[in-house]
Amino acid sequence: MSRSHWEQNLLRMQTDLADYVHANNVPRKNVQRAADLSQKIFLAHSTADESFSDICRSGYLLSPNALASLPGRSAKPDSVERQLGTADYVFCYAGPFAYPDTGCGFLFNVALETEYRDHSNVAPFDSGGLIRHFVRAIPGEPAVDFLRRHEMPAPEHREYLRESFEYLFAAPDDYVRSINPAWPGPIGLSGGDRRRWTHEVRFPNRISLRNHLRAVFLPISRIADEPIAELLTWCEATDVDYIPFNACRDDDFEKLLGACVDYIERASI
Repeated sequence: MSRSHWEQNLLRMQTDLADYVHANNVPRKNVQRAADLSQKIFLAHSTADESFSDICRSGYLLSPNALASLPGRSAKPDSVERQLGTADYVFCYAGPFAYPDTGCGFLFNVALETEYRDHSNVAPFDSGGLIRHFVRAIPGEPAVDFLRRHEMPAPEHREYLRESFEYLFAAPDDYVRSINPAWPGPIGLSGGDRRRWTHEVRFPNRISLRNHLRAVFLPISRIADEPIAELLTWCEATDVDYIPFNACRDDDFEKLLGACVDYIERASI
């Protein structure tokens, strides 16, 4: 799909949201906070503990297809990404970490979206959830068609995020704190978790860790690993934050998410 298609989707979705607000008499609120948070909230990518060292060693986040091309790796023909046509993208969330079964992560600055604006796109939900978790109001529509209808350009998707904060959430910071919207909105998804309403930002092929990186989140127990230690040395030299936390295998993601939410709130964005 082209950028012009994503732009058309955004305009239609904004119209749908305006119609929903009018039909349900939803009040507009927290206008300034909605504007500030939507334009400044970071991009998050989390990964399993066992993959983190390899990422630090390579210096890149890779798409599923790029990973499959590495020696000793192969593509999964039945993966969700292949079913949806998203296997050439690296996935981030606009907001805190949201993918369970992960324990380490990276936060990137918003400028990453501007750099990739011609080739990145955004969905106002986790795309994989269309197959794994969510219930669609029109269940007969193929998941890939539903996804294509809701893809938006970056960074312009943040205008839709702002409008969602103004109308659908009781307070904009509920989005950061994993509190469900007060109003479900017009998209027509139910079920699942916070990924149902978290913006998923997709970047083509790979992302360099040394480009717009804001912070690294890592359990204290992993610091001594050599490629991780090298990345943290680089972070210290370039004013990229390192956020350590204590975690055991049973609660890695909860600790990771809590550290991320605390960091975002301390950043006063």
